[in-house]
Amino acid sequence: MIIKARHIPLFVRFFSLYSRTGLNRYFQNVEFICSADTTGRPVLLIGNHFSWWDGFIAYRLNDLRLHKVYHVMMLQDQLETRLILNKAGAFSIKRGSRSVVESLHYASVLLHDDENMVVVYPQGTITSLHRRPVRFEKGTERIIAGASDNLMILFYVALPDWFSAKKAGLTVRVIEYTAKERSATDLEETYNMFLEECIARQMPS
Repeated sequence: MIIKARHIPLFVRFFSLYSRTGLNRYFQNVEFICSADTTGRPVLLIGNHFSWWDGFIAYRLNDLRLHKVYHVMMLQDQLETRLILNKAGAFSIKRGSRSVVESLHYASVLLHDDENMVVVYPQGTITSLHRRPVRFEKGTERIIAGASDNLMILFYVALPDWFSAKKAGLTVRVIEYTAKERSATDLEETYNMFLEECIARQMPS
């Protein structure tokens, strides 16, 4: 049985504050580059899973740019030890169990509501930024297949860089995935192209 998302106002406000103050404290600066207009469309947000901060990066991106009801898919064993996250939008998936289908269906149902956003990290686990290309586990295409025809799919890449500073700066770039095919292979290939483009843009001339 999956753990479904909840949104208790006190905890939603707490994580909104924590994502802002935490990122500002641990990074020298955080820049979100996003021009997506999400009005009237549910959003599936796909990001790179490279750090403990990933969920908070997506949370802050949502607060600043996307303005949706935040939901994020988490491994069940991790969510069970951090159930406070469930009170601000986290729901579970348990790999290798029959409940995987239920979790994917639940995510699809959420994406029939124009006010909702679902965040997924198809890598499945935290992976070094240096390991490329990014490999997607199965499941994302099933979420998309069951979601609203009005679904907006957004990719984001978050990249830290220190250069000569003591604390890293963080750049988060967002694009819309607009392909009609939306196959697992095309999702992965397009995401990796975007990742390489982000890295190239971030390298100093």
